[in-house]
Amino acid sequence: MTRKLRTMDDVLLDGREVLVRTDFNVAIGKDGVVNQDEDYRISAAMSTIEELIQRRCKVMLLTHLGRPGEKGGNFDLGPIRRRLADLLGEEVRQIDSLSVTRVSAVIAGMEGGTVALLPNIREDEREMSRNKGLAEELARMAEVYVNEAFSVSHRDQTSVTLVPTLIPSCAGRRTVIEYETLSGLMDQPSRPYIGIVSGAKVETKVSIINSLLKVVDKILVGGMVANTFLAAKGYCSSELHRPEDIDEAKKILLKADQQLVLPVDVVVSNQAKNIQAKVVDVKEMLQQIDGVWDLGPKTIELYLEICQGAKTVMWNGPVGKFEDPVYEKGTYSLAEGLSGLSAKVVVGGGDTVHALEKLRLVNKFDHVSVGGGAMMALLEGSRMPGLEPLFVKDE
Repeated sequence: MTRKLRTMDDVLLDGREVLVRTDFNVAIGKDGVVNQDEDYRISAAMSTIEELIQRRCKVMLLTHLGRPGEKGGNFDLGPIRRRLADLLGEEVRQIDSLSVTRVSAVIAGMEGGTVALLPNIREDEREMSRNKGLAEELARMAEVYVNEAFSVSHRDQTSVTLVPTLIPSCAGRRTVIEYETLSGLMDQPSRPYIGIVSGAKVETKVSIINSLLKVVDKILVGGMVANTFLAAKGYCSSELHRPEDIDEAKKILLKADQQLVLPVDVVVSNQAKNIQAKVVDVKEMLQQIDGVWDLGPKTIELYLEICQGAKTVMWNGPVGKFEDPVYEKGTYSLAEGLSGLSAKVVVGGGDTVHALEKLRLVNKFDHVSVGGGAMMALLEGSRMPGLEPLFVKDE
């Protein structure tokens, strides 16, 4: 049964100093600009930010930029601040330090209904280690904490899990929608329910398939996930896969042969052996290929035909290496086909959302999650450390 989150209706917010943990970890173009095809995670948080502005709060936005432990990248939040200002139609201050003294001084000079962007939280090494000292410093900056970072709520990080235990806290508007929509896919989905599982992180996707098999009517696979199952069936070499992934895939094939749908044609290549990208039937795959890089047209047609008769469709992960134009057709064709279905279609995963942004299809789906790993964790029934402090306790 879905647990109830404490929302912005359950805490005193009007006129208060509010720390909003967001996820503005978006693509920034080479021109240093975040445009409308890259800002979905920012725009998804707008309902919460705009409400806090209307309620005369002093709003402090805390985000991360970059992957955990990533070094040497460009983590300048300037482009994000400028995009925020464009979306809000008003100035957003940028605070240059996470020092409590510095932040408090800036906040003291702000008027109610204004917004400030704090520095990239991942530049403080204590963020990743569940550090009580950092949590206490962040808590001293505000009177209320709002989680509008569903996409990292599956991670046990200081600003996500510890800060909300120290001051009054609640889930932001978008976080509530994410939680209720995705929980609904596990509790009472309309059937037939089809899951499409793909992407590059095989070890995480194989485990979610085991959980989804208990709920969905069929699972369609693509990406490296499809590679693993095709290798497990002997259609191509298993040398490029972890033995444990192949073993798990074989177990799934044994117990779920009727539920699991594999590709019938794929795009393969091997640059080292001068094998150019080409579409082949899976039963005619050459052992010397270096991988399956996209789904073929017959597979996309098959998958869309299966989804045509569904009432619920969940899709997570690009079905090919879509960032390379040679291998983008499968993901783009699937996205366009799914966008026209009458079924309830829920999509998630950072790369999947990026593909939808490029096609300008985000608004064509019933729900596009800001989370990839968080979405999968919730659907798998895993504990969500960032949401735990926000659940209403049973009386």
